[in-house]
Amino acid sequence: MIKVLRWVFLCFCILLVARPAWTQTQPVQPKLGAAPLTFVKNNINYQVVSFDDLYFNYAPPVDVEHPDGNVTKGTKTPMVIPKQIQDLNGKKVAIKGFVIPLANSEGQTTKEFLFADELVSCLFCAMLGYDQWMVGNTVDPKGFNISDDQFEEPITIYGTMDVGPKFEDGEFVGIYRIKADGFEVERKKIFGIF
Repeated sequence: MIKVLRWVFLCFCILLVARPAWTQTQPVQPKLGAAPLTFVKNNINYQVVSFDDLYFNYAPPVDVEHPDGNVTKGTKTPMVIPKQIQDLNGKKVAIKGFVIPLANSEGQTTKEFLFADELVSCLFCAMLGYDQWMVGNTVDPKGFNISDDQFEEPITIYGTMDVGPKFEDGEFVGIYRIKADGFEVERKKIFGIF
């Protein structure tokens, strides 16, 4: 009898520490229409948004030729950006995603980057939608020191959001930009528990 009770107690302790999926509550993703969740850094409240919040199947107003030769056909009339997304223009936001450093980054210092909701090596090869990535640059002219392994993990970028179609030299370059104040790496759990 004591062996059975010891075995039951041991199983209970293992389940308590391991926290199987059926005992955990699922995190609620913030939605723009809901009460805003905030991320506080340096006494600044950043509104938490996700790429799901920013997705509305945007199509560019002009044809866009990609480096691989594929062409995304433009709409005849510019798409209207939903009001709840347009309202983020000029706001302080925090968003989780993956950093893809651009060519002008030096060593571990990243000054300009692409920020996407998926880990990809090339946005155009992955064919992400225009509302699934953004161009970012840092407020600090020295840039961010991001280690190589952090490029493979989701990080939270926080800063000022810029929303709207942007063109450079007549070429369409996207609808979202962020002027990044900083970034935060998710703390890794030991054994997936602590």
